[in-house]
Amino acid sequence: MMDKIRGNLILPERAYFFDTVLRDGEQTPGISFTHEEKLQIAQALNELGIDVIEAGFPVISPGDFKACRDIAKLGLDSEVIGLARIKKIDIDKVIEADMDSIHVFIATSDLHLKEKLQMTREEVLNNVIELVSYAKEHFSTILFSAEDATRSDLDFLIKVNQAAVESGATRINIPDTVGTISPTAYGAIIRKNYEALPKNIRIATHCHNDFGLAVANTISAFENGASEAQTTIMGLGERAGNASFAETAMSLYALYQVPMNINTKKIFPTAKLIESYCGGKIKIGRLAPLIGQNAFAHESGIHAHAMIKHARAYEPITPELIGIQRSDNVEDIIRQSIKFGKHSGGHALKAKLEDMGIKASNDQFKNIMTHVKSFGDKGHEVLEEDLLAILKDVMGELPEEEKFVILEELTVLSGSVTPTATVRLKIRQDGDFKEIIASSIGVGPVDASTKAIVKCFAPMSKVKLLEYNIDAVTGGTEALGHVSIELMDLDSNIIVRSSATHEDIVMASVLSLVKGLNMIVKKKNKSIK
Repeated sequence: MMDKIRGNLILPERAYFFDTVLRDGEQTPGISFTHEEKLQIAQALNELGIDVIEAGFPVISPGDFKACRDIAKLGLDSEVIGLARIKKIDIDKVIEADMDSIHVFIATSDLHLKEKLQMTREEVLNNVIELVSYAKEHFSTILFSAEDATRSDLDFLIKVNQAAVESGATRINIPDTVGTISPTAYGAIIRKNYEALPKNIRIATHCHNDFGLAVANTISAFENGASEAQTTIMGLGERAGNASFAETAMSLYALYQVPMNINTKKIFPTAKLIESYCGGKIKIGRLAPLIGQNAFAHESGIHAHAMIKHARAYEPITPELIGIQRSDNVEDIIRQSIKFGKHSGGHALKAKLEDMGIKASNDQFKNIMTHVKSFGDKGHEVLEEDLLAILKDVMGELPEEEKFVILEELTVLSGSVTPTATVRLKIRQDGDFKEIIASSIGVGPVDASTKAIVKCFAPMSKVKLLEYNIDAVTGGTEALGHVSIELMDLDSNIIVRSSATHEDIVMASVLSLVKGLNMIVKKKNKSIK
């Protein structure tokens, strides 16, 4: 289908990517990278194949200047560019930082001219001519941006861009600074500039996501003459962020077959690296396209059935293409992809039960299916431990392999005293259950209980709680609490997720932890007797 409509498009011979996570991305509220993190991010972007890395805004602070200078010294294959206003003091700082190229900007919308710059159009035009010419004395590559371009008078915008090119700019960026334009309108602006500028001038995009259109606008621009996308990893940026790199790059790669220099297998690892530097303040969303936890997961029975027959039936690309590694075994790939809930079908559930070594009669299977859908109707994903609990209800007992850790008693003190928890567990060792008691203090009853249980379990294995989430299942003060956790065994690096629901949130937390411990032991033993 794409071949039939390509005649109307002005697709580039090659797509260039300009990453601004170190500049615009760091303007995300709450995000501040250390100097060492900036250097590591720059190196990761270089390995990813990013063409241009915007290292920062040298004049803005000594820290930004140092980062720009030190990144420029790394000797990366990527071009390292520094930001500057159309001011000599700004341009001089980029020169002093010894950067590969310079990105100069000034606003062109009447709103910005009147309220921010207090300048006339003629004054803006003269400044562009004077200071782009000055920058040309020091840089062979100059990117010019007309800030708030999409709210500027189109004729004036084109006039300013032409003046910048005549003064020495080699690339033109047309930013949607406040994310207020539609894909059709943005494409039209890009095409008008493409037609008005020399064909050797690379046109770039910089789209904000205030209406959720940043990626769509960027793609529209590429259909109309743009060849460089300014994006950020994870879509980081001011307000609602910028165009997401992963979505933009893979759309151009998979849907338009535009050649690029990107090592796509580095997309997911790079996103996870930058997520780790965000200090937990910004995380990759579960529903984030391509890199989110659900990006290659399937719950619908129809989808899961098709996945069992052919793994590509409901996947636009393979996860391996962007660096998400799954099992080499096709059946394992399918089962890792399928999630259970109210939309699940029988084929997916049968595949999972077979994987677990469970043989259920037809009546038992129907009953299990009913329980799975009922659990999903309450708003939960059915995790492996939830499925085991359903099996216990339906088939009389859980597989013996689950019964490694049993909670016998939990006592918690909190309030005006230091939160303290005492737990009594039965833990199976060498075939026999042994009673272990431990106490611990914590910053709250949940923390104290968790520490006490981990202390009990320490002789068998050292574990670390990676993630803890709580949701209210019902409303009111008597609401049920649903706790889901992610737990890691430090000896084997096995990671499991488990959950529990209880009217007492401390009990829900403890039960989910006990379930997780049982999962770890079961997975380490790797068999169901």
